[in-house]
Amino acid sequence: MNPELLILFVDSMPFALLPRTEWMRQAPEAWSIRPGFGYSVNIHAEMFAGLLPDDVGYFGEWTYDPPRSPGWRYRRLLPLLDALFRPYLLNRGLQTLLTRNYHPGTIVPNIPLRHLDKFALTGRHLLDDPTAFPHPSIFTTYEALTFLPIPALPKGERDKAVFEEVMRRLRAGEATLFAPFPDLDGFGHRYGIEAAPYLDYLRRLDAWLGAIIERFTAEHPRGHLFIVSDHGMVTVKEGVSLALEREIGPSSSATYVAFSDANLLRVWVMDERLRAPIAAYLRAFAGGRLVTEVERREYGITDPRFGDFIFVLEEGLAFEPSTFARHKPKGMHGYHPEAPGQQAVCLHWGPAWQGAPLRRMRDLYRMFVQVLEGRW
Repeated sequence: MNPELLILFVDSMPFALLPRTEWMRQAPEAWSIRPGFGYSVNIHAEMFAGLLPDDVGYFGEWTYDPPRSPGWRYRRLLPLLDALFRPYLLNRGLQTLLTRNYHPGTIVPNIPLRHLDKFALTGRHLLDDPTAFPHPSIFTTYEALTFLPIPALPKGERDKAVFEEVMRRLRAGEATLFAPFPDLDGFGHRYGIEAAPYLDYLRRLDAWLGAIIERFTAEHPRGHLFIVSDHGMVTVKEGVSLALEREIGPSSSATYVAFSDANLLRVWVMDERLRAPIAAYLRAFAGGRLVTEVERREYGITDPRFGDFIFVLEEGLAFEPSTFARHKPKGMHGYHPEAPGQQAVCLHWGPAWQGAPLRRMRDLYRMFVQVLEGRW
């Protein structure tokens, strides 16, 4: 017999904003969940497959991997092209032309032409297509769980379509579903979490979730309904810039290479003489800190392919520019997992949880497995 289980996934719902909701805050059980290090591409693997970055073999979407990069075939020409196409828009335009056949549908980030031969897209988003994810997950292991994909609609219109599809399936008698609500994340990045458009959308989303909660709990009083998120979100207050090349020297495949997401920096060192100066510069950089070896072990990011140094900014700061984007976003996640604004939600309606306290994403995976195997 299939379990009565409904998992509603809300991308980037911060635990800190539960008091601003009408329906979500009424959950009989609510846990603040600490995310893993990094971004959703890894956090989803932990939440739905129980795997840390060391287990899946990637940390972030892009990494240092020259042979698999979009510019590898042009590597001898790239320094010259970078010098000739110096204005940003020309540089970016040529980059777009050179990478148009690289992972179609993917926008290559803000990689300078001279470094286009160094970074490759290696992270796989589990929720894009669980069957293409190279490891078992709750979606491929348990056939009873119906996975609803993210609709191919413009951002901002997808959640309503998911809401309508969930209600349709509940009316049809289905009761073992996973449904993703991806649009709150985009409102956070675009406006920040204190802006009126974001808070208005949060109320709208909360009302849709409330309608689902009412129907499911009325028809399945002994069933399990979860609302979970992968991480929180905070408003970005200030942009900061790095001066690695000014302080350390030119970046190259013979010296060192750095990739900065909005708030996370990874550095790969080839010239060992530069290791100490780079470490000293990062330790002295205001507004952030190096991730320690102890933390790398705790969060499963020990693989040397993930970078010799991993550096994370304090909440509310973002690199501007970064290797990922030219400008800072209005809102961001991906800071230190222990930062207050990064805490995710796990809300539950149904028979009370009797297991160990839920604290991290891997705990949610184990909890979902217990329901799907009929052990709760």
